[in-house]
Amino acid sequence: MKRASLVLLTLILVLATGLSACAPAPATPAAPAEEAEPAAPAAEAPPALDVVKWEYPASFGGVTINLVGDAGHNLKPYEFWKGDFEKVGITVQIIEVPFEGVYEKEKTEFVAGTGAFDVVTFYPAYIGDFAGNGYLEPLDEYMAKDPAGAWDPNASDVLAPFWELYCKFGGQVYALPIDGDVLMLMYRKDLFEHPDEQAAFKEQYGKDLAPPETWDDWLQIGEFFTREAGETLAGETLERDFYGSAEFAKRGFSFAWFVNRWAAFGEPYFDENMTPMVNSPNAVKALQNMVDSLKNAPPDVLGYGYDELRDAFIKSNVAMVVQWTDVPKKGADPTQSEIAGKIGVGRVPGWEVGGQVVHRSLMPVGRVVAVAADSKNKEAAYWVAKHVSYDRSLEDVSTALTGLDPYRTTHFTNPQAYKMFPTAEEAQAYLKGVEAAMADGYPEIFIPGAAQFEDSLDLHVNKALAGQETPQAALDAVATEWDETTDKLGRDAQIDLWRKALEAYRTLGLIK
Repeated sequence: MKRASLVLLTLILVLATGLSACAPAPATPAAPAEEAEPAAPAAEAPPALDVVKWEYPASFGGVTINLVGDAGHNLKPYEFWKGDFEKVGITVQIIEVPFEGVYEKEKTEFVAGTGAFDVVTFYPAYIGDFAGNGYLEPLDEYMAKDPAGAWDPNASDVLAPFWELYCKFGGQVYALPIDGDVLMLMYRKDLFEHPDEQAAFKEQYGKDLAPPETWDDWLQIGEFFTREAGETLAGETLERDFYGSAEFAKRGFSFAWFVNRWAAFGEPYFDENMTPMVNSPNAVKALQNMVDSLKNAPPDVLGYGYDELRDAFIKSNVAMVVQWTDVPKKGADPTQSEIAGKIGVGRVPGWEVGGQVVHRSLMPVGRVVAVAADSKNKEAAYWVAKHVSYDRSLEDVSTALTGLDPYRTTHFTNPQAYKMFPTAEEAQAYLKGVEAAMADGYPEIFIPGAAQFEDSLDLHVNKALAGQETPQAALDAVATEWDETTDKLGRDAQIDLWRKALEAYRTLGLIK
């Protein structure tokens, strides 16, 4: 890890942990209308690794733990380690909800007091809301139980940003990490290094072909690699259309791909008085760049969420994407990927500011697990969370069967665990790429109202991408809605919390 960058990022994340104190209950944002996909068949567990030393607690006597999370591969650990749970008298019942519907589903059950869940998986931007309103059980007491081998989640092994921000609220621990999300660049190394493509690019643009350093490069390289069926790519005649780039353009998290572009300008989400900065000229330029990038993307890109964007890349339909850091693991697995061994990774593109290129990479999602305050089996629920967060975590992040990303020191110091890479050197190159992305990491909003702010931003970014609003009109609408949310939550209190965040942003050099 780049220690200086990590320490600076930690400062802001530690400060941000306390910003949600006494958070009022925000209104539940409207979730996109989307049905949960059918659960995938249970997968064989990855091989157990003799790295983490842990032990089983005494039996819980045959209890059922109801666990909720976003549907798909990130719930597989609870299937992988079913036998571990059974050894201590726990049966885990998994409830799947759509990726974009986690907040609405969990908040609805919390407010209604149904007691439907024992363990909740959620995105840590919501921790101020969930913990601040008493929906989550504090975990410090469980973490300190004896024997430590059964109960201690080894917080000192967790990278500080993920522990201090993702898991704490008001000085207490309310969640345990299971996923260290950040976005990174990935590109077709074989295409960028092909002599014919290098020569053609040099002739057309007068410069060497290289991974995009800026978002202007992103557009230029995307245009260059966009080809029709029958044209030549890297010496081969294309049997289908090929595209230079693609985006997460689907309703839900498209805002993150916009913030990657905007954050590099050094502007915060709000000014000192909580006036939104989101419709500044630089923000409009960033969104226009994202809109322009769709010219180089597949025609169905407006339907691209995580799965579609991943497949477009690893199924050899596009030359480059920005994605979560699990995708290169899947791309290295020849049972899933058509481009195994051909993937390069790097920093998310940036903008030239003050004579140098500034890179920022949003850290969206990043799952955590917590115990519901109204669970009837809290100790058993805690152990399920702890077992996945620590005991089996290296197995869970080093397999291509999940989308979980490294968040512990042990995840970075054991490259041999990442068996999808043919050599330890390739695994180490991947982990170094993840470290570089984390060094550019840019946090989500993380103050009261985060869910509402992000939902509004995502809605209008999505409308701009669909051509329903201009970038300026879209971001003007966001600014208006952000002001309404701030007033609803209490402007004076929000200003106080945000100014503390701004102080840390300046210390970090993220803004002037």
